[in-house]
Amino acid sequence: MNEICRAAVSLSLVLSGLASSAQSPKVPFKQIEREARLSASLRAPVDEAAINHSIEEYSVSGAASGFVSPQPTYKKARILDSKFFLVNGLHLGLAMLDVGMTQHCISAHRCKEANPLMPSSLAGQLGVNSALISGSAFVSYRLKGQESKLWWLSPAVGIGAHTAGAVTGFIYR
Repeated sequence: MNEICRAAVSLSLVLSGLASSAQSPKVPFKQIEREARLSASLRAPVDEAAINHSIEEYSVSGAASGFVSPQPTYKKARILDSKFFLVNGLHLGLAMLDVGMTQHCISAHRCKEANPLMPSSLAGQLGVNSALISGSAFVSYRLKGQESKLWWLSPAVGIGAHTAGAVTGFIYR
């Protein structure tokens, strides 16, 4: 696959060089090294209107280069939208409910913290949960920024764990 990409990029560079009249004298193809590393980045338009673009949307990137670079025609999706705040807010709310129910259960001497890594004090639980929720929201934000469809997975794991903790707290209340 890598060789196909190199060949496609080389071919496009050669063809764009042939179409340019402002380019310096041509270098024969046999002078290009076989192991030359060529890099290219391609961006595909997201919506159908961007695919049906006209030639006016292209601009020449430099007079001497002869390469044509397309202008971005799509709008990047928002990261901080209502879905993001709903999922991460639900994670935060259930974590605080879990801490509250656990503290109520501990103070009534009916149960103890089941997680051996979690402190049993209120300040300790709030501190650990705040750090975990912040890390989960950061991972979610980064994945959503990269337009990954799994951006909700990190907070969903926390929602499941804190739901189980809150339900257990209601049972032993």
